[in-house]
Amino acid sequence: MNKFGALKSKLLNKLTESYANENKTEIKNILATIKENKDFKEMYLFYEEIENKYIEDKETAKLYVEGLNTYFGQPIGNWDSLNMFCESLNTKLGEVEIETKELYESLDMLSEKDSLSNIEKKVIAKKKLVEHLTTKKEIKESKDSTVVPNETLLQAVLTNNFNVLYSNTLSESQKEELKNILSISHDDLITKSNELQESIINQVSTLLSESNDPDLTTKLNKVKDEVNQMTTSKYNYYRLTELKNGLN
Repeated sequence: MNKFGALKSKLLNKLTESYANENKTEIKNILATIKENKDFKEMYLFYEEIENKYIEDKETAKLYVEGLNTYFGQPIGNWDSLNMFCESLNTKLGEVEIETKELYESLDMLSEKDSLSNIEKKVIAKKKLVEHLTTKKEIKESKDSTVVPNETLLQAVLTNNFNVLYSNTLSESQKEELKNILSISHDDLITKSNELQESIINQVSTLLSESNDPDLTTKLNKVKDEVNQMTTSKYNYYRLTELKNGLN
């Protein structure tokens, strides 16, 4: 379970591709697999919930992180079965481009077995988790959301609402947009990604020069850093288009 965060990102990216191609069979096969595994669902939902978790008191946040470290380090029987399931799911998903979140990487580090070689990495991961937990999260309006629609789809599956949501999650225009991105050639992908990155950075730089709000400035700088660090992939191109739409 050392790389659960990476597997979660891989799962979402795979669903993005399948969803855009309207490959219902592939989607149903993947979701049927995860739906029956209680431990996987529990861990997935935990990774989801901690993204927006906020603890005002830093000492409480530190205790919470230490509690997580203890929990992940326990020789619990179901860890082995969860690891086996995750390995099987990873194989089933095949080769998928991913960009793992820093939060997930920190959580994944806590789940690694303690050793002399990873003590420093675990300390850094704990510090990052405390920083994340003590940072107040902004609730985004749906029109500004850059979350891929399959996040909602998977959440519905994990709460047994897949059949209700499937036909309502993506609009026809969103499906068409994803299809276009997935069919783009590699050369065009590089060109268009570079153009989008440059356009977004220019927009953000303009907003930064006009902003007197410290919180907004911090958020814009984070967006700028994220865009600069994005590698070229179809998934990241989709993220860039969503981000661009959110800025307009």
